[in-house]
Amino acid sequence: MQETQSRKLRRHAWWWFLAAGAVVITVYLVVTPPVRHLFSPLLAGCATVAILVGIRWHRPRPSRSWYLFAAGMGLFTVADAIFGAFQASGTLVPFPSVADVLYLAAYPCFAAGLISLMAAWGSGVRWGAVLDAGIITLGMSTLAWAFIVMPYLRGHLSALPLTVSLAYPLADLLLLGIAAQLVLVSGVRLPTLGLFTLWVGATLAADALYYSTLAATGAPIAADVSYSLWMASYPLLGAGALHPSMAGTTRLVPRSQERLSPARMTVLTLPALLGPALLIADVGGVREQPMHVVAIASIVAVVTVLLVVRIMFLARFAEAQAHKARARARTAEDALRQQTSLQQQLTHQAFHDALTGLANRALFFERLEHSLGRPAAAQNTVLLLIDLDHFKDINDSLGHPVGDELLITVGHRLLGAARRNDTVARMGGDEFAILAEDLREIPAETYAQRFLDRFQEPFALSGHRSVFITASIGIVPITEPATFHDTLRNADVALYAAKERGRNRAQVFEPAMSQAQQDHARIAQDLRHALPRNELTVRYQPVIHLPTGQVTGVEALLRWQRGDRSPIPPEVFVPVAEDTGLIRPIGTWVLREACRHGRHLHDTIPRGEALSVAVNVSGQQLKDHRFPDTVRQILHETGFPPASLVLEITESTLVTDADTTYTHIRALRDLGVRISIDDFGTGYSSLAYLRDLPADIVKIDQSFVLRGGSEANKSLIKAILHIGHALDLDVIAEGIETPHQAQRLHTLGCPHGQGFYYSPPLSPTALEAYLTTQAILTPSRTHTSNPDELAQKSAEPE
Repeated sequence: MQETQSRKLRRHAWWWFLAAGAVVITVYLVVTPPVRHLFSPLLAGCATVAILVGIRWHRPRPSRSWYLFAAGMGLFTVADAIFGAFQASGTLVPFPSVADVLYLAAYPCFAAGLISLMAAWGSGVRWGAVLDAGIITLGMSTLAWAFIVMPYLRGHLSALPLTVSLAYPLADLLLLGIAAQLVLVSGVRLPTLGLFTLWVGATLAADALYYSTLAATGAPIAADVSYSLWMASYPLLGAGALHPSMAGTTRLVPRSQERLSPARMTVLTLPALLGPALLIADVGGVREQPMHVVAIASIVAVVTVLLVVRIMFLARFAEAQAHKARARARTAEDALRQQTSLQQQLTHQAFHDALTGLANRALFFERLEHSLGRPAAAQNTVLLLIDLDHFKDINDSLGHPVGDELLITVGHRLLGAARRNDTVARMGGDEFAILAEDLREIPAETYAQRFLDRFQEPFALSGHRSVFITASIGIVPITEPATFHDTLRNADVALYAAKERGRNRAQVFEPAMSQAQQDHARIAQDLRHALPRNELTVRYQPVIHLPTGQVTGVEALLRWQRGDRSPIPPEVFVPVAEDTGLIRPIGTWVLREACRHGRHLHDTIPRGEALSVAVNVSGQQLKDHRFPDTVRQILHETGFPPASLVLEITESTLVTDADTTYTHIRALRDLGVRISIDDFGTGYSSLAYLRDLPADIVKIDQSFVLRGGSEANKSLIKAILHIGHALDLDVIAEGIETPHQAQRLHTLGCPHGQGFYYSPPLSPTALEAYLTTQAILTPSRTHTSNPDELAQKSAEPE
C-alpha cells in the first residue's frame, strides 16, 4: 500500500511543485517588504532540493548534467539570499557585490549542464543545429547590443561595474545559444525538456527586461515582473527534475532535423533582419555612432555568413538526398526488374516441368480445356498419351539419376518429333502427353508413329551407357464435342490397350476398350489377394529327349484359380502382374515352389537327380539388383542343386538395358544356374548378343512348330539348330501337339521338345506319378500315339 502511494506521489510530484510555486509567486506579489524578499531564495532553494530528489527518484544515467543544474540553482539560492538580505535590511545593494559573482558563476554551471546533456545523447556535433542556434543567438545579440550594451557603453560606469553589467547579457546569450541548440536537436519530445525550455525562456526574458531597462534609465522598470519571471523559472526547473520523463533525457535519440520547415525558416530569418531593422529605425541614434553601426553590421554580416553556410549545408543535404533518391530509384528499378524476372521464372516453373523443361500437367490441362472449347478446331485436334515401357526397371536397376537423364533425353526427342505449335508435356513419372491442334495434313496414327520412331535408336546417356526403351501411345482423335475428363480417360484407356497388346505401339481409342480396362482393373484387384488366399499354383510340363523319349526336365508354369470361378489364363493375368509390379513377389514365390518340388523329385524319383526344373523369369525380376541374391537364398533354403535350375528369359528382356541384364545373368551363371532363351526367333534375334550372352539353352518358339512342314519353315528351324550347335547351346522345341510335329523335329535333329503331345502341365502329385510310371518313353510309343490317347492325356486331372 505504501509503495503504491509512493509511486503515485512520484508520478504527480512535479505538478504539485509547480502549483506550490505559483502560490508562492502570487503571495509574493501581494505581501510587502521586507517579507517578500525571502520568497525568491526560498523558491530557489526548493528548486535545488527538487533537482536532487529527482536525481534520486529517477536515476538518470549519467546524472552529471543534473548535478550541474543543481549546483547552478544552489548558487542562485545563495545569491538570492544575499541580495534579499540587503533589501530586507533596507541597505542599498552594492554593485557589483558577492551576489553578482554567484549569479554569474551559476551561468557556466547551467551551460555545462546543457552541454553534458547533449553529450550524453552520443549524437556527435550536429552542425545544422549549431548553425541554427548561432543564427538565433547572433540575431538576439543585435537586440542586446542595441538595448543593453549601447546604453551601458554610453554611460559613465567604471571598468568593474561596466564589465559586470556586460557579463550578464553575454551570459544570457551563451545560455540562449546552448539552449537553442538543445531544443533544435531534441525537438522537445519529453515533458521534462518542455519544462526545461520554459525555465530557460523565463530566465532570459527576466534578464532582458531587467537589464535593458536598467541600462536605458539607470533603474529597472517593472521590477516585479522581472522578479516574478525569475521566481517562475525556479519551479519550472524543479518540476522538470521531478517529472518521470527526466530519466529519459540522458538516453534521448536526437531527431534528424536537416530539412528546414517553414516555422524554422521563419525563426532563422527574423533574427537576420533585426540588425538591419535597428539600423533603419535608428534605435537610440545608432546611425550617429560609427562604432555601434560597425558592431551591428558585423553581427549582421556574421549572421548572413551563417545563413549562407546553413543554405550550403542544406544544399549539400538536398544533393545527398537526391543522390540517395536516385540510388533508391535505381535499387527500386533493379528490384522491379528482379521481381519481374522472378515472376516470369515462377510463372515458368508453375507451368513447366522442373526436370525436362516441358509443359507440366497444369499448362497441358489448361490448353486442352481451351482446345475443347473451340468446336471448329476440335475436329482436327489429337491427344496423344505416351508412357515408357518398363521404365521402372531402369530406375530399379540403374538408379533414379540415370532414369531422370533418360526422361530428359526422351523429352528432347519428343520435342523434335512434334510440330512447332504442338504442346508437349510431361504429366508425371514416365508419362508424357502431346496436344496437336489443327492436325489436317496427316492422320492421327501416322502422327503418333513419328514419336514411336524416335525410340528405335538407343538412348545414349552419361558414362557411355546406351539404353533401349520403347513407348506405348494412346490416341484420342477429338472428332466431336467432348468433356475434359472423358478425353483424358479415353486416352488412358487407349494407352492401356496399347500396353496390353504388346507395348511399343500406338492404339486409337475405341469405345469397347473401356470394358477391357474395367476387366484389367478387376483382375489386378483380385490378383493382389491371390497369394494370401492360396489361389496360385505351379504346374509342371515335362521336357522330352526326342531321340530316346526320356524325360530330362520339367518347366514350371503358373496357374490361377479364383475360388469357384473358371481359371484365368496366364496370358491374361501375367501381363497384369507385370503392369502392377506384382510379378516380383509372385515370381519369387514360383521360384521357391519350383525349387522345393524339384528337390522332392530328386529325392523320391529313380534317377530324379538328372531332372532339371525351368522357371520363367520376367524382365522386372531380372533387372532387380537383388535378384541374384534371391536366387542364391532360395537354392540354399531348398537345397536344390544350382546346376538343375534353368531360368528362362525372353528375347525382348535382353534388349532393354543390356548391360544390367548381362551383369545379372553372369552373376546367376556364377552360381551354377543355367540360362535359357525363351521364344527364340520371335523377338529381337541378334547373333551378336546370342554370341556374347552366357546362355545354355535356346527354345524354339511354338509358332515355328505349328506352321507345318514347309521348306521355308524347315529352313528356319535348321538355322536355329545350326546356331545352337555352333554356339554349343542346347535346343528345345516348344508346343509339340501331334506325332507328325514330333517326328519332323526329330528328323531335323532337334534334341529336346515339350508340349501337349507328351503331357499337359501337371500338378506336383500328378507329375510324380507320371515320372514314376513313365520315366522313359520309348521312341516307338512316342511316335505311334493316336489322337484318342492324346485327348486322354490332356484330360488327366492336375
